[in-house]
Amino acid sequence: MRIWRRHKVTTFFLLTFVISWAIWWPTAVLELDNDVMLILGTFGPTAAALGLTTAAEGKAGLREIWRRLWLWRVGLGWYLFSLGGTAVIVFVALWLYRLGGGGANFVFNDLSQWYLIIPIFFYVLFFSVLGEEIGWRGYALPRLQARYGSLPASLIIGFIWGAWHLPLFWLPGNFHQTIPLSLFLLQSVALAIIYTWLYNQTNGSLLIAHLFHAASNVTLGVLPVLPADTGGDLIPLWITVALLSVLTIVVAIPLSRTPVPLIRQP
Repeated sequence: MRIWRRHKVTTFFLLTFVISWAIWWPTAVLELDNDVMLILGTFGPTAAALGLTTAAEGKAGLREIWRRLWLWRVGLGWYLFSLGGTAVIVFVALWLYRLGGGGANFVFNDLSQWYLIIPIFFYVLFFSVLGEEIGWRGYALPRLQARYGSLPASLIIGFIWGAWHLPLFWLPGNFHQTIPLSLFLLQSVALAIIYTWLYNQTNGSLLIAHLFHAASNVTLGVLPVLPADTGGDLIPLWITVALLSVLTIVVAIPLSRTPVPLIRQP
């Protein structure tokens, strides 16, 4: 038996980093402001997951990923949370920020421009998030949960997921350059726990994971929480991450008691 078959998740992580970093690091070192290279690197997790699934499980494994990708029969509340949960947290963070004397302004002051959120959402969904969630939540999460349990699996993925973004902190024009790495890693771990909670509560729906990821990215890009939109002030982002951390504590308790969705083995 090939060694990678006995260490599928480790192989997945290594392959993901090789694919993405082979694209991102040269782009960062050469100081290229290239959105195409950024998007291509984003598809490392999905490319690794699909490649390993094809090699080990063939068409049956790919069909299982496809099934979970379109698993839409979940409660309405999960759609509402996946699409609006992060926005609520950010609005509360901004309210607390203003309450303390902060003066951040919303990015879209002209209400006529709010319609741009819809095309931005679908752009992020198909050209960014689709490259990640099939890998992180579709491939790594169920296998790590089966071995270590939900919370340890979330912590492992959260840290590795955050570290995977490392080249972006040197990529010209990328918002990661304005955020402390420690804060970003904390945010990644907190979000990973929430993703696992969503995944388990929806019986392994990758659709919900994709919607939550896209909506979260759009929210952070539209509302004035990142330093680029607050004049370099990190307080709104710190408050947001603190609120996310509180939410992770709330969901971590039921997370440890919820049965882990099983992968249909071919």
